[in-house]
This record gives sequence, structure tokens and C-alpha cells, in this order.
Amino acid sequence: METAPHGLKKRLAALVLSLLLLVTCLPGALAVDLNVDAGFYFKQSRGGTCTLASAAMMLRRRAYLDGLTDWIDVTENSVKSSAWAGGLSHSFNYKAMQVGYATLPSSSAGKTQVLIELLAKHPEGIVLYDRRQPHAVLLTDYTDGVFYCSDPAGSVSSGRVPISSASISIAGASCYWYITSDQNSINTQPDSLRLEGVRYPVNLRTGSGMSVSGTVASASDSVLTEVEVAILDAADQTVQSAEAAPNVSSWSLKNLDSQIKFGELPEGAYTYMVFLTDSNGQTICFMSDFTVSSAATSTATYWTVQDPSGSKLGENVQKAVESVSETASAVEQSAWSWLGNLFGE
Repeated sequence: METAPHGLKKRLAALVLSLLLLVTCLPGALAVDLNVDAGFYFKQSRGGTCTLASAAMMLRRRAYLDGLTDWIDVTENSVKSSAWAGGLSHSFNYKAMQVGYATLPSSSAGKTQVLIELLAKHPEGIVLYDRRQPHAVLLTDYTDGVFYCSDPAGSVSSGRVPISSASISIAGASCYWYITSDQNSINTQPDSLRLEGVRYPVNLRTGSGMSVSGTVASASDSVLTEVEVAILDAADQTVQSAEAAPNVSSWSLKNLDSQIKFGELPEGAYTYMVFLTDSNGQTICFMSDFTVSSAATSTATYWTVQDPSGSKLGENVQKAVESVSETASAVEQSAWSWLGNLFGE
């Protein structure tokens, strides 16, 4: 079992010396899971408007991700004038979000694969339509091998439910609507390092893998010089790691997926970490504890967005910073002790 690699040591030491490691690491406990209903979902107002209602829920989730304060005002009625012409238009624009239409493959396996890939790129979800019913739902996510959705039909439970509880099925779906471009996202370039949509483990069943995913981005005046993903064991020793020097402003963690093999971890307690450094010298890390056991696999997703209570995640982190600063000497001693154990020095 190896100790932390040289590059990881160097970055962690820099974190402690500048801001103290416990301040600059964003714990998974502060993460916001988009699939926690913050008021995204509603039922269609009348028969025949399932596609419109589903599209409105999709646009509402995207507006929420973009940090728009009026995301709750995205409703079936507000979208109707832009998107409805006796049915949902195949292409329309709503508040700088462009929506397009496409058809699915004929085979169930082909549909499943396309939808998994679409949801990985579109955390706001897609409008999934079954012509045979006919009916549409908002397909929200694919988590732990299960598709979830929000069905606008009054006969189905409210909120996010497994697709098996909805009025349509993946096998019966024929086409979909999705957001093809989003000017709101383009206009809200980060002014500092940012993590978005980072999937992290809570518990992994022994022998089961998890895909490394998420987007990392630098400020508009810099590029990402180093990105590293690492898994530490209960003794704070690195058991797996992968790194890259992207030298671009935005980069997908999926590029490191093949080098991180969760399925090879034996039962035990671990910590998942993501480290970022940009050309301005800014460095942050994300960390979250997880377990590997015989229990069912469970994961979550970290978003840099508003949480359900309405406050920004950054504000929560600042509160943690203020709390830590009140006992800085104790934190520093603890951090140095932690580093000593980590590096074995």
C-alpha cells in the first residue's frame, strides 16, 4: 500500500500553509443533490399538456442550476407562449435556453444507452415521450442502475419516482426533448475554481464500480493546470489516484474514469478526494468519506448551485471558514498531525 504521491503531498502541504486544509476542502456533507426536490415538480394543468408540463420542469431545473433567482417562476403557463402550437414545438427558445427534439433507437438496449449518456450531459433531465400512450414525463436521472422521472399525470405520485412507477416505460419511449444550448450558463462564467456535478460514493457494494464524473472549471482568466482524483483508506494512505494537466478552462472528470477502479476496493472505510489547481495558483479540493461493504450501492452528486433552503453553497463554506478561524491554532495542530500520518513522516 503506497503513501501519498509526491504531487499530492506538495498540494496538500500548500493547502495547509495557505488556508489550512480543513478550510479549503469542501466536505461532501455540504454537497447539494439536485435530486432533492427544491420545488421542481408539478402536475399538468389539464389533459393533453404532459409534454408542456415536462418541458417546464426541465427548464426550471436548468434555471436552478444556472443560479437564476426566478427559477420557481418557470411554469407551464410561462413556457406555453414560446413552446406550444397545438403540441410541444420540436424547437423553441425560452429565457435564453434553446430546446431541441430527437428520436430514440428502436431497441431497448439502444434506448437505455442513449438515455444514460444524455442524462450524464443534462443533469436538468430530458422530456421523454411515448407515442403509443401518448404521454411524456421528465426523465431526471439514472442513479444506481435505476431511471427516475417526474410524471405530470395526476394518477402518479408527485415528485421524483422510479420510471417503473410512471405511466410510460423506457422500452416504449420513442423520442425526447432536451436543452441543446443555454446562454444563461455561458453568461455565468466562474470567477474562481468550481466543481459541478461531481458524483461521489456514499456506500459501494463490494466488487461494484462507480463512474468518475463531473465537470471542473477555472476562472475565465485562467486554465486548469492540475486535476487529481484520489482514494484514501482509513489510515489516510492513498490506495488509488489519477491526475492530468488539462490546460483548458473546463474539463470532464470522466477523462480519469478508467484509472480509478472502485470495484477493486476491499471492504472498509475510505475518503474520495478531487484536487484542482489553476494557472493563477488557486487550489481547492473536494472530500467525502464513503464505505465499501455488502450493502447496496449508494451515491450522491455535488452541485455548485442553490441549496433547498435558498442559500448559496459558498455561503455555507464561508460559515465553516469563519468557524474554523475562531480556533485556528487547534485546527493547524490537527492539520499538521493529519499530514504527518498521511505522509508517514
